[in-house]
Amino acid sequence: MARLIVLDASVGIAALSVSDVHHQAAANALASAAEDELVLAATSRAEILVGPSAAGGGRLTGARDFVDGCETVPVTAAIADDAAAMRASHRALSLPDAISLAVANLIGADVIWTFDQRWRTVDARVVVPTHG
Repeated sequence: MARLIVLDASVGIAALSVSDVHHQAAANALASAAEDELVLAATSRAEILVGPSAAGGGRLTGARDFVDGCETVPVTAAIADDAAAMRASHRALSLPDAISLAVANLIGADVIWTFDQRWRTVDARVVVPTHG
């Protein structure tokens, strides 16, 4: 059965950069999700595209192909309100982190992938992909 997976920007960034310490873990996780639906908060999409936008060329094209393969959820007022409350309760979260978690709540995601270990204390659906 297909899963609904929200991706943190850290997973997309790692997947797109072979020099990233988490590249192999991200690549393995994404390869295992071929039948799943991948979702990004609009803020995560923007974060993933920052480096490739600066580099341009093939790197930007590859990054756009990756994010276009994911559903992008816009930041609505309800998501912003949820994220603000979450950020107020969990000061270790950045606002973009809280937005991704709020998106996961809104869409009823099965899993949330990130390389930020702190998210595990906020939501039981958080999985940190590993190299193995």
